[in-house]
Amino acid sequence: MEFIREDCIYARQSVDRKDSISIESQIDFCKYELKGGSCRVFKDKGYSGKNTDRPEFQKLLGEIRKGKVRRVIVYKLDRISRSILDFATMMELFQEYDVEFVSSTEKFDTS
Repeated sequence: MEFIREDCIYARQSVDRKDSISIESQIDFCKYELKGGSCRVFKDKGYSGKNTDRPEFQKLLGEIRKGKVRRVIVYKLDRISRSILDFATMMELFQEYDVEFVSSTEKFDTS
């Protein structure tokens, strides 16, 4: 059975950072990359970027492993992880499942 691969936005905001950009604003920046296309949104509020143990992030990883994701868009690279090792592991997963990765505010686009 074939299915259409989705564009996905991932947004994360830490509770301890009162000056950080809101999840809603992050999503708005990311939607600009879609140029009006549809997407699925995964958002974790109140979780640190120090590790990848976040509920919505884990759901996104599950969808990637099922082959349902075409592209992941984030506001900034550190929304995925603040750990270089975790980020490198994510990039390997993206490559394995042919998932494009875009940071909407930084010059980072694997498409």
